[in-house]
Amino acid sequence: MTLSIADKVLRLSLTTFSFINASQFFPSLSTYKVDRAFDLTEFEEAMTHFFRGNPLFSKCHLVELTFDTPEDFPLSSFQGLLAEKYESYYDSFLLASVTYRSDPHLQGIFTCVPFPLQDGYKTFRFHQALMRTLKTRQDGFQIVQGLAELGIRSDELADFLPPVETPPAGATKELPVTFTESCDSPTTIGPFLERMKKDFLHRDSGNMFVLKNSLYSPKLPLGNSLQFLTVPRSVITQSTGIQIRDYYRAEEQRQIDLLSRVERREDFIEAGQARIGKMIATPDVFAVNNYGNVSAHDGSDTHADQGTLVKYEWHMPLIVLGLTVGKRSGLSWTITIRDKAFNFATVARTSPQDDIAEATIGNDPAASVAS
Repeated sequence: MTLSIADKVLRLSLTTFSFINASQFFPSLSTYKVDRAFDLTEFEEAMTHFFRGNPLFSKCHLVELTFDTPEDFPLSSFQGLLAEKYESYYDSFLLASVTYRSDPHLQGIFTCVPFPLQDGYKTFRFHQALMRTLKTRQDGFQIVQGLAELGIRSDELADFLPPVETPPAGATKELPVTFTESCDSPTTIGPFLERMKKDFLHRDSGNMFVLKNSLYSPKLPLGNSLQFLTVPRSVITQSTGIQIRDYYRAEEQRQIDLLSRVERREDFIEAGQARIGKMIATPDVFAVNNYGNVSAHDGSDTHADQGTLVKYEWHMPLIVLGLTVGKRSGLSWTITIRDKAFNFATVARTSPQDDIAEATIGNDPAASVAS
């Protein structure tokens, strides 16, 4: 029986990494306006639905975090929670209910998930499905149905899961870059990519990585289907924003066509190793991650008073941030919720902080499997 493309996309992502360690966890936070915060018992009840029929996760480490204000939990502190609150990261993933003393009507959902198993957009959808489940007390994840709809052989995925590095070597709190944040009016893809082109040229980058999710299925908040689509400098300099989009869409289709020919487990492993090797070997990378307008998933469609998304914050795991370190490299990411576009970007550090990135990423066996 032929594998579905969705199944192949997940298998390729799982085999891209030789193993999972602390540099490969993806931190993100959804913040909601609520009438009251949900307690941990409600979180536990809701998560039973997520684990039912789930081939990648069977449990999580659930904690409650309380801060004085949202400013006390900035984006730059996300990685530190992996070291402080989740020493046994190798056991599953971290899930936290976040509340603030300054505003009892704010509820946060924070996660640190292993990137080989769950990409950023799918994590975003997981947050929204969890909030829906909390509000309705019914299964908002629909894992079994989503896997079936996409033709994914969930019972076979265990053979592709990368082993986890144990015992933990210790998660670093240091980030190889610093971040800037801004909030602007929403834009369409053309003007957005024109702005990315300007930033690309300003940094004098050599290649653009467009981080694009290949499985936008509304019924599966699970898995990693992220592709790193390379657009070379020669194309960027001669193209409009729309032309850049057309180029990476064609590159995405080319990669899907190549993937469609892969069937055997050993071929997936070979393709995955080659994939990360190519990513690491690509010089002077400027990465772009655009979630687009996600207002359709802001939670206002059901019991809006009990929880409506107001902000989503995230950054890529250390293994990816390390690719964006350097004078000619960088990372820009954005998400639009209703009338606001939340923009984030890296600011390259200079030595000795660059050495931190080299030590954290460059010497990471998971990041050098094909070097």
